Amino acid sequence: MLFKELFHLILLIIFLLTYILAYSFVKPFLINRKRKYSTLLLKLTYMLFLAFLLIFVYLFLLFGANRITYHISDIEFFGILLLLFLPNIGILIRRKIKGIRVFYNYLFSVINLVGTYFIILKLAVNNWFLG
Repeated sequence: MLFKELFHLILLIIFLLTYILAYSFVKPFLINRKRKYSTLLLKLTYMLFLAFLLIFVYLFLLFGANRITYHISDIEFFGILLLLFLPNIGILIRRKIKGIRVFYNYLFSVINLVGTYFIILKLAVNNWFLG
């Protein structure tokens, strides 16, 4: 029993450190003078997405791996893989995009919001909010 509680605590600390590191890298409230709203929206939606992603992974590792009662389709699995990588890649390469930066920021903001919605939907379907 002690090992399980220690495992919970270690995972929680690792995920909190991950979020803090992402916050320090993204600097969500450091505003770009040329693209104020699109940059702020991109950064805030990414931080929201990352928070729900870390919650989802934490709950899955602790409660969901042996309680899954459904099978996901190949398309859904591919979508999940895209959700794991696409927003992270988008936030990392945003500074290399020059000409269409406002469109890029809004596009990835929508991707982040869709990813967040999908994660919340999966949490609700699995009743992991009730734990």
